[in-house]
Amino acid sequence: MKAGKIIHRFMAAYNERDLEKFIGFMHPEFTSCLFESQHCLCSDIEDARKVYRKRFKENKELFVTTLNRMVNDNVVVESQVIEGFDKGKTIHAIAIFELQNDKVKRASFVRREIHTSESLSVLM
Repeated sequence: MKAGKIIHRFMAAYNERDLEKFIGFMHPEFTSCLFESQHCLCSDIEDARKVYRKRFKENKELFVTTLNRMVNDNVVVESQVIEGFDKGKTIHAIAIFELQNDKVKRASFVRREIHTSESLSVLM
């Protein structure tokens, strides 16, 4: 399956807050980090399961909108707006996904909070 289609389905599972479906797209050696600091968010699937179980449970309005997607072989880069993020924040994220064997092996994020005085239209 094409990398862009896999990430589309991965994000759909995120929006459904379907933990097992979402985890099912992850490579057994999945890792996730913040791009700039290299702070590790998840170091394996079990860690991801804990992190996303909590995020989905605590953020009932969580929803990601993909503004733009670029695909280069097994790497997908997205510009995203995530609403209902931790404590109801809206953030703009650049997400970088690396796939291996049709599974997301690594995810890196650049995140910036969008303040209420800012307009989402600036991002689009």
